[in-house]
Amino acid sequence: MPKRVHVTSDKILEAAFALTRELGSEALNARSLAKRIGCSTQPIFSRFSSMEELKRTLHTYLGEYFNAYVAKRMRGDNTFGQVGTAYISFAKEEPNLFRILFMSDIRKLDGFVGFFSDEDNKELAENLCERMGISLEAARMLYMKSWIFSHGIASMIATDSIRLSDQEISEMLGESYRAFLHQASEPKGEAE
Repeated sequence: MPKRVHVTSDKILEAAFALTRELGSEALNARSLAKRIGCSTQPIFSRFSSMEELKRTLHTYLGEYFNAYVAKRMRGDNTFGQVGTAYISFAKEEPNLFRILFMSDIRKLDGFVGFFSDEDNKELAENLCERMGISLEAARMLYMKSWIFSHGIASMIATDSIRLSDQEISEMLGESYRAFLHQASEPKGEAE
């Protein structure tokens, strides 16, 4: 009789993580996951009510992995710039994970209203406001524009649309940040 495999929720998540990391989210289904674990699909559905529930749980798991990835790269005071660089590095190093985390519809936010209601993002905008001496609205716009720019580069890298060196990325982020900061610092009406 074959040895019985004890399948925990953590074991399922770890296998889903590995499968997604290697082959992308398209490869994640109950059969491929069961094959990777070495069990039938029954233990998967005894721990998760559906593949959608598993994918939502995996998304949270990947978010924690991403946060740890970014935290390891933070040095000194310029956390704002470092987050953008780490975000793009993650897209370069983990394109399949990046695509499921940041290019899928699993995490539904209500546009930028939802984006800024996330506590970490709200805190980052408030810190920018204080550090740069600009209004909270200007800090939010600076953050939003910088994030969109970083996301564009990261998405193009994750989908293998472009290849940029770390130096090119650093220069582009620096130039865009200075331009966005200049816009955020201008009194209303002067830019028109």
